[in-house]
Amino acid sequence: MKRILSLIFIIFISTNLFSQKINDSLLIFHARIVSSDSSQPLHNAHIISKFNRWGTISNDNGEFKMLVSNGDSLLISSIGYRPKVLRIDSSKVSFDEAYEIIMHKDTVLINEIVIHAFWDYRTFKQLIVNMEPLNLDNFYPDWEGTELLYRDPTPLTFKGPIQALYDVFNQSAKLRRQLIKNRREYNKLMMQMGRPNDTIPAYPEHIIDGN
Repeated sequence: MKRILSLIFIIFISTNLFSQKINDSLLIFHARIVSSDSSQPLHNAHIISKFNRWGTISNDNGEFKMLVSNGDSLLISSIGYRPKVLRIDSSKVSFDEAYEIIMHKDTVLINEIVIHAFWDYRTFKQLIVNMEPLNLDNFYPDWEGTELLYRDPTPLTFKGPIQALYDVFNQSAKLRRQLIKNRREYNKLMMQMGRPNDTIPAYPEHIIDGN
C-alpha cells in the first residue's frame, strides 16, 4: 500500500513540475484585429500558432487571447484580406491594452463591365446571339481542333426558303418594334424626371462603336 501511495505521489509531483515548466514558457497574448481602411474590428479572423500548432478566432470586437511562446509566429487570415504573419516578442505582450493588428484588404482586379438599363429579355438574347465568337486560342493554346469542346449538336431541320425568310424578318421586326417602344417610354420617363443624360440611345453603345 505504501509503495502505491509513493508511486502516486511521485507521478503527481512530476506532472505538476512539467505543467509548471510549460506554463512558465508561455505568454498570454491579447490582441485586436482591425481593418486598415476603416479601423473597424474584424471578427471571425483565424489565428494560428505556427510553433505550438494551435489556434483561435477573433470575437465580434476583433479581439482574442492566446497562449504563445516568445519568438512564436502567428498566422492571421481573414476573408477579403491579405494573410499576415506576426512574430511574437516580449514587447507585444507587455501592453496593458490589446495589441493592435492591422490587416490590409486583398485587392482583386476584374475586367470593366458596362451595365445597360431597361433592356428586355428578348433584346438581351438577340444581342448575345449577334456577339462576335470567342477566339479559343486565348483559352486553349494547345488545342488543335481535333476534340469537341461541347456536346454533339442535334440534327438540323430545314424549312422552305420562303418560310425561313418570313421567320427571320417577322422576329426581327417584332423585336425592333418592341425595342423602339421600350426606349421611347423609358426616355420619356427620364426627361420627365429631369435626367436627360440617362436616356437610352437608338442603338447600344457597343453596336455604335462597332459600326
